[in-house]
Amino acid sequence: MPKVQVLSEYCKGCGLCVSVCPLEALELADELTALAVYPPRQKADVRCTGCLACALICPDAAIEILDVEETSELQVNRAPARRSR
Repeated sequence: MPKVQVLSEYCKGCGLCVSVCPLEALELADELTALAVYPPRQKADVRCTGCLACALICPDAAIEILDVEETSELQVNRAPARRSR
């Protein structure tokens, strides 16, 4: 079962990931991060399909999709590597 992991140190809270999720599985959090942004989080009642739409649209590569196997192994699917500016 895929799980969305947000790298809060990179997220600027733009909400693009929330807008592209076909299942509306993401929402902006109620709490501010240390960077004073509201990061996205996966809704508890909606299952992620692992389509990677959120990770691919993120301009800061701040989203990873974890594939949580029944064996408790984690495999990470990532968007293309971030380029330095």
